[in-house]
Amino acid sequence: MRHGLIEELIRWEAHAGAHRPALRCGVAVGVPLVLLVLLGHFELAGFAGFGAFTAFYGRSLRFPLRSRQQALIGALLTANVGIGLLAAHLPGAPWGALGVLVLLTAVMAVIAEVVGWKPAGPMFFVFAAGASSAMPAHDAPGILLAVGVTAASAAFSVLVGAAGGIVRHDDRQRGPLRVVPVRDVLARGSGSRSTLVDVVLAVAFAGLLTAGAGLDHGYWALIAAVVPFSVPGPTKRLARGLLRIGGTCAGLVVAAGVLALDLPAWAVIVAIVVAQLGAELFVMRNYGIALLFITPLAMLLGTPGSGGVDTGALLAARLVTTAIGIAAGIVVLAVRHRATSRTAPAASGRVAVAAAPEPART
Repeated sequence: MRHGLIEELIRWEAHAGAHRPALRCGVAVGVPLVLLVLLGHFELAGFAGFGAFTAFYGRSLRFPLRSRQQALIGALLTANVGIGLLAAHLPGAPWGALGVLVLLTAVMAVIAEVVGWKPAGPMFFVFAAGASSAMPAHDAPGILLAVGVTAASAAFSVLVGAAGGIVRHDDRQRGPLRVVPVRDVLARGSGSRSTLVDVVLAVAFAGLLTAGAGLDHGYWALIAAVVPFSVPGPTKRLARGLLRIGGTCAGLVVAAGVLALDLPAWAVIVAIVVAQLGAELFVMRNYGIALLFITPLAMLLGTPGSGGVDTGALLAARLVTTAIGIAAGIVVLAVRHRATSRTAPAASGRVAVAAAPEPART
C-alpha cells in the first residue's frame, strides 16, 4: 500500500497531445472574458468561467461525439448555476443551500456514471452551483443575466470543441457515446452505487463541518470532498486527496502573488488564460503540479470585479475548507475500506466452504 501510494504521488504521465485540449480551453475561457470587459460587465466573469468548464470535457472524443457530450455538459452547468443562484434565497442560511448542494451532488454523480464523462464525477457542477449559492442573492433580472452569460459561454465552448474536431481528424472514439442504464448504476452491490454513496456522504459530512463552524466559502469543502472519488481504487483516491492538499498549499502561494499585484481587468484575463492552459497541460500528467495553476485559476475567477476583497482571509478560507473537504473524503474512504476488508474474508470463507469437496462416503 505504501509503495503504491508513493508511486501514485510521483507518477508522471505522458504528454499525450495535451496541448490541443489546452488551447481549446484557453480560447473557450479567454474570449468570453474579453467580451465581458468590452461590454463593461467583468463582474460576471465567474459565470463565464462556469460555462467555459464545458471545454474541459470530451478531450478523448472526436467530432461530433465531443459536441454532443459538451452540449449536455453545458446545459447541466447552466442549470446548476441557476439552481445555485435560487438557493441563495432560501431561508436558514447556510443550511438550506447546503441541502440543495448535497442533493445536486447526488443527481450529478448519477448522471456522471450514466454518461461516463471525463473528468469523472460531479466536481465542476458542485463548483458552479456552490459558488453561485454563496454569492449575494440576485434579483430576477440578475439571475437571468448570470444564467444567460453561463449558457452563452458554454455554447461558445461547444463551438470551439467542434471546430477543433473538424480541422483535425483522428482515430479516437467513433462509436456512440457510452450510456449506462440508471438501474445498473444504482444496482445493489455495484461499484458505481458504492461510489455514489461515498461521494454523497463525503459532501454531506464536509458541508456539516463547514456550516456548523460558520466558515465562509464552505462550498470549497464540498468540491474538495468530491476530489478523491474522481479516480478508482483506494490507493489512487488517497493519493488524489493528498495531492489536492499539497498542491493547494503550493497553488495558494502562487495565487497570493498574483492577487497581490492588483491586476487590471485585461491582465487578469491573461492570468486566467495562462492558468487554464497550465492546468490542462499538467492535469493528466500529475495532479499535484496541475494545482499550481488550478488554485490561482479558482481564486481569479472568484474575485474579478468584486473589489474590497480581503486576500489573506480568502486564501486562508481556501486552505481550511480544502483541508476539511479532503479530510471528510478520506474518512469516508477509510470507513469504506474497512467495511470492504471485513466483508471480503467472510465472503471468501463462505466460498471456500461451498467449494470444499464432499467427504467420501464409505
